Amino acid sequence: MKISPLDGKPAANLLFVLPSMIVYVVFVFGPIFAAAGLSFTEWNGLSRPVFVGLSNYTALLSDASFLLALKNNAILLIFYCLVPLAIGMVLASAVSTVGSHERLAIRTLLFLPYIMPSAVIGIVWRWLYNPVFGPINQGLKQIGLGALAIPWLGDLTWALPAVGFVVVWYYFGFCMVIFLTGLQRLDPSIYEASRIDGAGPIYTFRRITFPLLLPEVRIVLLLTIIASIKSFDLIFTMTRGGPSNTTLVPNIYMYEMGFQLSRYGYAAAVAIFGAIIIFAVNYAVHKFIKPKDGV
Repeated sequence: MKISPLDGKPAANLLFVLPSMIVYVVFVFGPIFAAAGLSFTEWNGLSRPVFVGLSNYTALLSDASFLLALKNNAILLIFYCLVPLAIGMVLASAVSTVGSHERLAIRTLLFLPYIMPSAVIGIVWRWLYNPVFGPINQGLKQIGLGALAIPWLGDLTWALPAVGFVVVWYYFGFCMVIFLTGLQRLDPSIYEASRIDGAGPIYTFRRITFPLLLPEVRIVLLLTIIASIKSFDLIFTMTRGGPSNTTLVPNIYMYEMGFQLSRYGYAAAVAIFGAIIIFAVNYAVHKFIKPKDGV
């Protein structure tokens, strides 16, 4: 029998994975460790970095702009996670009952926004929201609702919800596809038994569908929460954090500190703070959302 080279000693097999490990460490862990080290310094990109200890982190906790960015990000979590999750689950329940051809067409149509670059989507929606010639305001005026034709992305009250609406449009198709996949793995006999026992649609969803979809709920929450904390290009192309910082998020603030004000150490501290939040949220989701079978 021919012996595979991988049947040798484990130490010898390390030679096969060593090149990819080196590339991964250099291009993934290298920048992370560099950013972590830079966050303890004050550096303008030209002079030598000056070690300042935890000063950047303590300054962040009293920085009004950074705290406002965190608050905006917390509000955007509703649009990134909860609303798309609810819409996606309802749509998945409805679409799963139609024929396979119709299901494929609907799934493809609603998933289309997610495969488009978010920066392109931001530019398109900025045009749609244009207060002068944007189709949304023009449509409102045509149907006699001209009073509602406001500068959506320039209004201090409506700028953040307007961005949030685009986020919901971008993510609900993705959530629906995840839940559709989950519904297809469920045993139809469970629903047949519940119908025989006289269970209504709401009771069936609350006691059967939702608990069995908890693995998919956990995946959707993890991915959308991480996307929310990492949000940058969509919001940057739509509002650049304005007006008056009403749509400012930590990553745009990091960009301003690093690439506009040349405060690279402070910007690195913002990035590391965001990474810590992502790790904390990941831990919380894994800790508190556990399917009964322990998956």
